[in-house]
Amino acid sequence: MKKVIHFIVFIMFSGIIFNACSNNNQQNATTASGDTAQVIETIKDPNKPKPMALMMRQMAANADSMKAKLLRGESIDSLSFPFIRFYLVEPTDKNVLEPQFFENAKIYQAAHKAIFDHPTEQKKYYNLMIGACISCHENYCSGPLRRIKKMPIIE
Repeated sequence: MKKVIHFIVFIMFSGIIFNACSNNNQQNATTASGDTAQVIETIKDPNKPKPMALMMRQMAANADSMKAKLLRGESIDSLSFPFIRFYLVEPTDKNVLEPQFFENAKIYQAAHKAIFDHPTEQKKYYNLMIGACISCHENYCSGPLRRIKKMPIIE
């Protein structure tokens, strides 16, 4: 139980730091090594986001990092990008906790796993994972859809 609490606190803290939910406050920056990085300003959220929202923000940050690595021709692994069990924590709206939501979570989990099961086709499976995000967010919490729809790798 302690590990779960520590994990949730870590995710909450990470979510606040990375706060990948808003596309309006992002800008590109160049690091000392010449890589393009995302600089994300912290948004003050007067609603005190629930754990699921914070986990979703971490998932978005992970997807951005996955995309960047894949675009550089690097492979990604499940140790660097573990599956986040977002469906186990408190959502912003408890009405989403219905059978279809949990079915969508299973679809997303399978899509996430498929990326690592197909190392030579990771871009394709990354896009399928993002498609699972879009599909779910079209029915639940449509706010981040605009940002999510920019996540697929287009070549």
